[in-house]
Amino acid sequence: MLGWFLIAGIVAALIWFRFAPSDPATWHKDPASVEKTAKPNQFLMRDGSDAPAEVFDMPPAELASAFHKVAMAQPRVSVLAEADNDYWITYVQRSKLMGYPDYISVRIGPVANGKSALLVYSRSRFGRSDLGVNKARVKNWTNALRQAVAR
Repeated sequence: MLGWFLIAGIVAALIWFRFAPSDPATWHKDPASVEKTAKPNQFLMRDGSDAPAEVFDMPPAELASAFHKVAMAQPRVSVLAEADNDYWITYVQRSKLMGYPDYISVRIGPVANGKSALLVYSRSRFGRSDLGVNKARVKNWTNALRQAVAR
């Protein structure tokens, strides 16, 4: 009997991880001003943090459009929240097997000479370690963006 309760508890936890609601008030964070938590399962691309902001030679609207295309081309990605006309958006990407959500908040802002800066905050919701997934995601998406805008 105890075995059945244990199995039911495990199944319930797995279902929760896959279908837990994502509250934009909790997960839509501005990479320009967010403070990282103590957990190692996050990566912040912003000057003075894990990696510096990436600068692109294009205006914010063009960069935001190009980034959105790159993000939405990734598997299991959806939009959680976005700020109107602010070039600030948060995506959710779920893991393939378990459906764990990771949140990727992006802010694009103008810099000198018509260029734009890309800031990204990627983090896991569940667990403590991400085995480098968030850093790899930011690097991969940024590389794909560089390739897309070079065409």
